[in-house]
Amino acid sequence: MLAQQCAQQPLFAQVQLILSSPYTRALQTALEIVRFNDIPLKVELGLHEWLPDNTGIRTDTDEQAATAYKLYRQHAGKRTTASPRPYESAAEMKARVLATLNKYAASYDCIACVTHGEVMRQFGDQKDVDYCGVRVIAVD
Repeated sequence: MLAQQCAQQPLFAQVQLILSSPYTRALQTALEIVRFNDIPLKVELGLHEWLPDNTGIRTDTDEQAATAYKLYRQHAGKRTTASPRPYESAAEMKARVLATLNKYAASYDCIACVTHGEVMRQFGDQKDVDYCGVRVIAVD
């Protein structure tokens, strides 16, 4: 229901391409936007959610991932050398997303990205983002 309401926002009339995280919920939201607006969609691995362990090894438990996220938030997105989890820093996440977006900058004037709250928090204020929340950002 939220995705269907989001898809009806007038700003999508300007969008030339939708880029989506490969995660299921993001893809489901992107498909609602595509269905309502008939905009081309590409899945981009670089738009995935924050990583509680950036070594590529799956975190052993949900508790360990929660601990990594707590440390991430306590240290304002910075990874400290004392951290027991090698989580993705905010700077690393933002660089990953910008590298993804920059692949399309020369070809498109207006791109919509369907991604995750923590990713979106890197662009603008550091407040939480509502589900299906929309932020307009300029990427140079």
